[in-house]
This record gives sequence, structure tokens and C-alpha cells, in this order.
Amino acid sequence: MKSKSIKSSKLSLKFANTSKSLAIGDFIENYHQLVSNYVDVLWSLEKIPVLIPKEITSSVSTTLSARIQQCAGKQASGIVRGTRKKQEQMMWRLKKLEDEGKFKYARKLQQKLNKTRISKPIVKNLECELDERFVRIDFENTTSFDGWITISSIGSRQKIVVPVKKTKHFNALLDNSERLLKGIRLSKEKITFNFELKQKESKIVGSTLGIDIGSSSVISC
Repeated sequence: MKSKSIKSSKLSLKFANTSKSLAIGDFIENYHQLVSNYVDVLWSLEKIPVLIPKEITSSVSTTLSARIQQCAGKQASGIVRGTRKKQEQMMWRLKKLEDEGKFKYARKLQQKLNKTRISKPIVKNLECELDERFVRIDFENTTSFDGWITISSIGSRQKIVVPVKKTKHFNALLDNSERLLKGIRLSKEKITFNFELKQKESKIVGSTLGIDIGSSSVISC
């Protein structure tokens, strides 16, 4: 059986000039605020949708594009659903400890659960997850840089083009991967690229049974 795996590598944004760095910083702050607002709304809902409906996105004021609003909404939904799932797992574990009579461990877990239950996820250091609708990756250029990353469709007809230089780790993944995925994760200092590694045959675990087909019986083991 063949299996796929994803690995990532980060390239620095230190080669961007001041105006480009400020533009990225401004976009990320607006994106963080948008995700935070969506988290506030979703946190009060009993059932969290994967894709946020228009009545929620339209209730939050932002200068970012409708596409980015969808993108931020999906990321906010994943954050809230992930937090809820973690809490549900803790509650299941708590009940199991109580059923097994392990009350000391149950009390410690209950204290931890009481703290996390009332705290919403924090998005301060969140990396913006941008798919191919917003990103164009160009490593086929003749400039002094190894590549140029264009970020667009983010609002107010804004386009940010930043240069990057490859690292040894990036080149190693590029040479040994099936392909470079088109989406990125963006922070103020770095761009994270994802690689789909080449498929490998999974080893079959278990013993081998030999069967000898003889003339005196149908099957002899």
C-alpha cells in the first residue's frame, strides 16, 4: 500500500523592502482581527459550521475581500472545532477516570477542564492559511533572488510581491518531493511552503504462510 505525507519548509521574508514588509504586516493584522471576530461569533454557537454562512461574514466589518473573508472564516471554524473536540476528549477521559475509581486523577483533569472551558482560542500568533486563489509562486526567474511570491485578491485591489531565497532544507524537500503545493502559510517574518512527498510502499507486517499444492491432496500446509 502507498501512503502520502506532507512536510513543510520556511523561507524568510527579510529580503522584502520596507513598504512590502509594512503591507504584509498590515494585512496580517487585519486578517487576525477578522479571524478573532469570527471566533467570537462561533464560540457562542452549539454547532460549528465548516464554512461560515453569509449572515455571519456580513456581520463583521472589514476591508478585506470576500474571498479572504471565506478563507478566514474557514480557519476560524477549524480553530473553534479543534478546541471543542479537545474539550470533548477531556470530558470523555474524565468520565472514564471516575468510572474506574481514579478520583485523584479525575480531580486534576477537572481543574484543567474548568480552565480551558471558559477560554476562547487566541489567534495572536496565527499564520494566515492562503490557498492558490491568493498565491502565485514563481521560482523560474532570472533575478538575484531565487523566487517571487505574489499575494493578491486580498482587498482594495492590493497586490504584494515579495522576494525569497531558498535554503538547503527547502531544496532538499524540493528535490525529493512529489510536488510543491500551491498554498502557503504566512507570518510577518516567514512564508511556510508545503511539499507532498513521494509515495512509498508500506511494509506488510505479519508472517508468511507457504502453501504446497500436492497430488495426493487438494492443499497441504
